[in-house]
Amino acid sequence: TFHGHPRLLVSDVHSQYESVRRGEREIPEYFNFASDVLDKWSEIEKAGKRPSNSAFWWISGNGEEVKWSFEELGFLSRKVANMLTKVCGLQKGDRVIVVLPRIPEWWLVNVACIRTGQ
Repeated sequence: TFHGHPRLLVSDVHSQYESVRRGEREIPEYFNFASDVLDKWSEIEKAGKRPSNSAFWWISGNGEEVKWSFEELGFLSRKVANMLTKVCGLQKGDRVIVVLPRIPEWWLVNVACIRTGQ
C-alpha cells in the first residue's frame, strides 16, 4: 500500500524501475513520460487490470474542479502535440515557453511537449 491507503497500490511502473535497478532489465535508450507512463497506465486501466483513477485533478481557488482520466489526458495531450508539430511546425530541438498561470491547460501543454520529445 501507499501511505497506509490500501487503494493506492504501488504501480507496475515502480516494479519495472526496480527490475532495471537490479540489472534484470536494460535501461531504455529513450524514455518519454507521456507514452511510457501515462499511455501505459491508460492501457492497464482499459484492460481492467487496475481501477480507473484520475491522472490529473486540478482545483481552483474558487473550488472549480477539472479531472482527467489517463485516457482523457492521453487523448488531449496527443491533440495538442499534433497541433504543435503539424500546425505550429515544432521540431526536435526547438524551445517552447508556456506563459500561462498554473491552470489545466498549462499542464496539458507541458505533457504535450513531453509527448513530442521536446
